[in-house]
Amino acid sequence: MLRSIGYVVTFFLFQALMANAQQSPSPDVTRLYVIGDSTAASYTPDRAPLTGWAQDLQEYFDATKLIVEDKARSGRSSKSFIEEGAWDSVRDGLKKGDYVFIQFGHNDATKADPKRFTEPETTYREFMKRYVDDARAKGAIPVLVTSINRNQWADDSRTLKEGLGEYPAVTRKLAEDMRVTLIDLEMKTRELFQSLGPEKVKGLFLYLKKGESPNYPEGKEDSTHLREAGAREVAKLAVAEIRKQNLPIAGYLK
Repeated sequence: MLRSIGYVVTFFLFQALMANAQQSPSPDVTRLYVIGDSTAASYTPDRAPLTGWAQDLQEYFDATKLIVEDKARSGRSSKSFIEEGAWDSVRDGLKKGDYVFIQFGHNDATKADPKRFTEPETTYREFMKRYVDDARAKGAIPVLVTSINRNQWADDSRTLKEGLGEYPAVTRKLAEDMRVTLIDLEMKTRELFQSLGPEKVKGLFLYLKKGESPNYPEGKEDSTHLREAGAREVAKLAVAEIRKQNLPIAGYLK
């Protein structure tokens, strides 16, 4: 009797171990790295409802086939992400078949900060090209991503302001010149925001009334950074482009 019970216990332990093994991705599973600035970065619960668009991107993918590594960092530009060494740790971990989504531009325009500022046609293009070249040298697949728009409107309240300068245009041209896949979130967020209008778009950004969130007791009015709802909508735009352009990783989407 005891021996029978032992067999039963052993069987169920074995089944549990096998289930865990099947759920855990193998070391050579494809990885999708996202590098960029605060609009794509992940945040701890004490910053909620602040959410980067890549923070919950894993939810759209089968984790046994693809792992999303959100390596975007708040406040970084194409220049500072490299010069601070953040790119080194990502690049060194790349393997053949991995993907790198590259989104910079917001902080590159910070003329007052020489550690971050880049000129669109020269230094910005050079840094963005370096990401592409480095990824390809490791056998990874780079994807250039234009920056998302801010919640800033022209006087007619129907048209978004052109608040990102020449950076999106340079990214598009670089993608064309280097034959790199482009996910144009600048264009897609422009279309989405203008379809919603100024008031509804506020619900996608970090606009909080006083007392609405314990993490922001005095409230918040932020036209650049997203809250959960906004991050989901932008992530959906990225996923839709992955499907539309028939990228190989589209086969890993749930």
